[in-house]
Amino acid sequence: MDALTVGAVAVAVAVAAVVGFFLGRKTGRASGGSTGGTPARAESSGQTTEADAAFRLALSRIGAYLRENVDAPLAAAFKDRSLSLRRAAEDAVAAIDDLHFFLEEPEGEIHEDDLTRIVKEAVQAYESEWDISVLFSSKGSVPVRVNADTLLDALYLVLHNAAVFGKGEGVTSTVSSDDEWGRVLIRDGGPGFSAEALSRAYDPFYTTSEGGLGLGLSHARRAVELQGGRIHLRNHADGGAEVEISVPLT
Repeated sequence: MDALTVGAVAVAVAVAAVVGFFLGRKTGRASGGSTGGTPARAESSGQTTEADAAFRLALSRIGAYLRENVDAPLAAAFKDRSLSLRRAAEDAVAAIDDLHFFLEEPEGEIHEDDLTRIVKEAVQAYESEWDISVLFSSKGSVPVRVNADTLLDALYLVLHNAAVFGKGEGVTSTVSSDDEWGRVLIRDGGPGFSAEALSRAYDPFYTTSEGGLGLGLSHARRAVELQGGRIHLRNHADGGAEVEISVPLT
């Protein structure tokens, strides 16, 4: 247990450091200075404060995630011998692997494929792992140019969000197309996005779920945009959140 806990902490620090540096570059922390005198120093100070806040948020999210998904199951297995220590260790390793997954940039070659087949595979994989039913519909094959594995990851993350924030009820996945795009619309039966969530959903580490990392939608967007696609969030007029993913037709 000690070795695994130390390993988890090391991963947390490493991931937070990399994410903190990345966010710092986005806010200008790693950029060169200007010749504006005091105003430039004030701007630099403001940017540094913003980057530091992002770094602290990263540490907080990763720490909470590791406590819930690594420390807690291992501690419970050591305390209660009726629980499987092996299973707890496997779950802990899987949680750490998830951190590596979110840290890596999506990549992969683009090929012709069938969007209906890919979405159906994502739905079936999600249903089998989480025992949640997703209503799937499509009018037939939709030929697109994508990387299937990367798109599967994005779809799985969006389905996960729909199940969590939709309380596991009323999740639907619909495949369609127009003259230019193959489209996937995933809708849940929950309360929908708040105004804050709609404006911040892609921010790294933003989440309203306790113990969540807040990296799912930001990773899904990178995966979709890598393929020349786009992702759009909105609320349905009759309630529930909608996520629409569009990718280029062949």
